[in-house]
Amino acid sequence: MKHILFTFVFLAGTALSAATIDFDAEAAAAGNQLTGVPWSPLTVGIATFTGGELVNSETGLLADTSGVYASEGVFGTGETNPLMIRFAVPVNNFSIFVANGDAAAMYTITDNAGDSVVASLPETGAGGSHTFSLPGSGITSVEIMSGNADGWNFAIDDVAFTATPEPGSAWICLTGLAIVGAGRFLLWKRRRA
Repeated sequence: MKHILFTFVFLAGTALSAATIDFDAEAAAAGNQLTGVPWSPLTVGIATFTGGELVNSETGLLADTSGVYASEGVFGTGETNPLMIRFAVPVNNFSIFVANGDAAAMYTITDNAGDSVVASLPETGAGGSHTFSLPGSGITSVEIMSGNADGWNFAIDDVAFTATPEPGSAWICLTGLAIVGAGRFLLWKRRRA
């Protein structure tokens, strides 16, 4: 009985799971120069990224010297502005680190729930970067866009979110907990008698 209770409590606790994607493992074999050739779509956990490429310690990107997912509009074709993130299940508590690899530019982060945040980032030589947060819940897609439409250069990292359970999953966990609770109550009552 304790094992069953532990299992249901564990499942209920993991129904809301927080995650941070930092791209270090994914970009370990990537080079440090932008090529203009996208790694798209790139799926990490429940998130799918489109429009960019993996870069490991990008040359000249002073704000982040680790693995990143980057997009630029100078070399090659296929990389996009905006970058897109799609989630397999709805998320909330979303935040993302954006590093500017270009001249000073405005950046806009928008989700499908209608929330949007904008910030001006200094040039890359000044370490231009910012962590953006979106307050909405039930987010299934996010766009990250540079205001520089002619030859943008930016990277994302530390994509953090909390996956929200689908209503069916939550009800299954709650039903299981109720059944276990009722069983424990009946067992307690029988032992008492």
